[in-house]
Amino acid sequence: MKLKIDLIKSLLAVIEESPDYPKPIVSDDIAVNGTDPVTIVYHLSLMLEAGLIRGKERGSKCEHFVLIERLTWEGHAFLANAQNKTVWERFLSASRSVGGCSLDVAMLTLDHIALQDATQAAGM
Repeated sequence: MKLKIDLIKSLLAVIEESPDYPKPIVSDDIAVNGTDPVTIVYHLSLMLEAGLIRGKERGSKCEHFVLIERLTWEGHAFLANAQNKTVWERFLSASRSVGGCSLDVAMLTLDHIALQDATQAAGM
């Protein structure tokens, strides 16, 4: 399955806006722009592996789901950078020019672009 950075951004936003903390969110309860449940669970699993969210994977071969406890520090940082429209557009442009990137590179690139913008805004 192909990595969808846009979906990760959307999932982080849904988790951040969840009013039920500290009650875990079940992946079955998350809907993002008509994305199928299998794709959502796959990306939530990747987000667990990358340290963007805390939670647990549960289920069997036939039924797999993720219990999401909360965003991590890294998850909040990724989302804050990705929700900045200027930073996000610059990231997408850079990503397209190199034909895509890994989640690790996306995180580093968003951090770098956000830092550049903050440094310029501070006149440094």
